Amino acid sequence: MVGISELAKSVAKKTGVSQKQAKAVIKAFVEEVVNEVNKGNKVNLVGFGIFERRVQKARKARNPRTKAIIHVPEKKKFTFRPSGKIKYL
Repeated sequence: MVGISELAKSVAKKTGVSQKQAKAVIKAFVEEVVNEVNKGNKVNLVGFGIFERRVQKARKARNPRTKAIIHVPEKKKFTFRPSGKIKYL
């Protein structure tokens, strides 16, 4: 798995900025994507994908231990749909 530090190293090498600056930009970018999606906006990065909130409908489920049917409430999920360019790599 690659984390922000590893991404920052790669970005710094490709752009000629320091790792500290690259890390700050990556963190700010992620924060802005999350803020926009939480406001109800879709974030479309052409060639990469779409970040959005989707509503998962309420449903009935079964507790595997007790076998009792329980009600699972509606919830909003943070989702990502990859672009066709990266979907099948």
